[in-house]
Amino acid sequence: MSNREQAVTKAQWQALYDDEASLVQSPEGHQQALIELADALCAQGVIDDAELADLLENADAAYQWGVEAQITEELNRKDLQP
Repeated sequence: MSNREQAVTKAQWQALYDDEASLVQSPEGHQQALIELADALCAQGVIDDAELADLLENADAAYQWGVEAQITEELNRKDLQP
């Protein structure tokens, strides 16, 4: 695999990680997609085990943020109702 292909793959993981709208819509699905892509990056040799651990930790943090954002949105909607 060329360096350009590797960079695109890492960029795809980062783009998915940065997609807050998708994350808030489905934290579980978003986390799973991040995990699958991180595992694929490691299996392809693009990242090592330490980088994999970092990406998995970030996927878990993204999930937690997404759930918190969902709760905040729900509470804000309830506050706006008469």
